[in-house]
Amino acid sequence: MKFRKLIVSFVISIITLSAFAAPLGGGSTLVGAPAATVNLIRNRAITQNELDARVKEYQDAGANVTEEQVLDIMINDEVFLQGAERDGIEITDQMLDQAMAQQRASIEQQVGQSLTDEQYEQIVLSQTGMSYSDYRESAREQLLVNQYLLQQKGDEIQNSLNSLQISDSEIDTFYRRNRQSFYSPENVRLAHIFIPLSDNADENEANAALLIDVAEQIRNGSLTFEAAVQQYSQDESKSIGGDIGWLTLDNQTARAGLGDAFVDTVVAMNAGEISGMLESNLGYHIVKVSVHNDGRILELDDRISPEDTMTVRDYIRQVLAQNEANTVMANSLNDLISELRSQARIRIY
Repeated sequence: MKFRKLIVSFVISIITLSAFAAPLGGGSTLVGAPAATVNLIRNRAITQNELDARVKEYQDAGANVTEEQVLDIMINDEVFLQGAERDGIEITDQMLDQAMAQQRASIEQQVGQSLTDEQYEQIVLSQTGMSYSDYRESAREQLLVNQYLLQQKGDEIQNSLNSLQISDSEIDTFYRRNRQSFYSPENVRLAHIFIPLSDNADENEANAALLIDVAEQIRNGSLTFEAAVQQYSQDESKSIGGDIGWLTLDNQTARAGLGDAFVDTVVAMNAGEISGMLESNLGYHIVKVSVHNDGRILELDDRISPEDTMTVRDYIRQVLAQNEANTVMANSLNDLISELRSQARIRIY
């Protein structure tokens, strides 16, 4: 079983919490003697078998925990779930669909392509190790935690976040200690002529042959790249000359979507260079690179990436603020769970 965690997100704060004892929507069949019972709005027994299984999940994930610590986590999760239900917190399918659509759009922006459902689910698996159904359920749990915490503690959290102050000396110290980590990898700005893969092998073979011929025409000067984009590309970027932005050597989302061979080949191209036909996981391309930047260590006032206006200084300020916000959120969550536990009848056997 995949070891999952809940994540609470608020403003710029993202914190990792303990795993739920059971999927949302109800408990599993009770097997074996109870290790504990929790009753806030209903009686829920946590069996010894469930506890043993959860301890094994933590141990398999490399966590050094005792049975007592894991049982305490499971009690916290159960009392939180019951409290959210009691206080009217519900994550509808529409809310979940909207959150998932936003996350998918972000991935497609990084890849520079629209993705089929199969391609998107493969990226989710490669990046998280979770099936799409498990990933979707995890997202529902994250939204539930976020909604309930904001309902109960939102004003306190916002007041604490508003008072956060990050000094210039803190930023300078953080940069000096972590300077080597502010490395901008090799990157390129590219445009392409693109024909997507289809389910028909003969059609794919014909499209590959077509772009081989188009690349030869561009090479011998009988056709310009810009004209070929308009004539042959089957991509939304056609309206802006085939431009799909920046590609960096370490972009793991792009690698999962397009393939290592494609990314390595394109990032190695020189400014002004036009490729032959290249095949990716998504289809067939002819690529033109307009800018090529070698990797280097960034200074404080350098932009963190070519497509971003945020500087390293801005980024560090945000990271430090996020760290402090994480503490605020964790304290608020602990307070809420303590309140819920005081309202519940809990018995540990």
